[in-house]
Amino acid sequence: MENSAYEQAFQAVQDFILRREKRAQHEQQALAKEAFKADDPMRKHWTLTQLHIVSIINESEAHVNNASLAAQLHVSKAAITKAVNVLMKHQMIESHKKPHNNKELYYTLTEEGKKLAEVHDRMHEIAKQRYIELFEQFSESELQTVTRFLNEWSKYI
Repeated sequence: MENSAYEQAFQAVQDFILRREKRAQHEQQALAKEAFKADDPMRKHWTLTQLHIVSIINESEAHVNNASLAAQLHVSKAAITKAVNVLMKHQMIESHKKPHNNKELYYTLTEEGKKLAEVHDRMHEIAKQRYIELFEQFSESELQTVTRFLNEWSKYI
């Protein structure tokens, strides 16, 4: 591959990351405006980690703690603790301990947390539909190449 092809690919990756971050913020704000009244505390700017946490708790039938959240989201336990503390401060989740294990905290959603999880899940469905529309523009072979690239790329980030 020529040097210019590498440079073009690198620039495309940088552009993708910047646009994706802006788009994610914009979509999150738009959904919050749509879903919640202006004075609703849930209209706060939630991080993607916080939104993923409420979604995981909502979907989980097992007990959810910092370790399981960190493993599922591929982030540090410290990052989970920080996100969980904000969610607890805004009364989106509650913590509790099992009777036989007084050390570990487990999380459940409040009613407000369930609403936030629904908004997050709706946001995911909208994004998924957009991706499907994009994928339809490519052949199966092209999608396999893109998938291979993304899988390799994810090892670097």
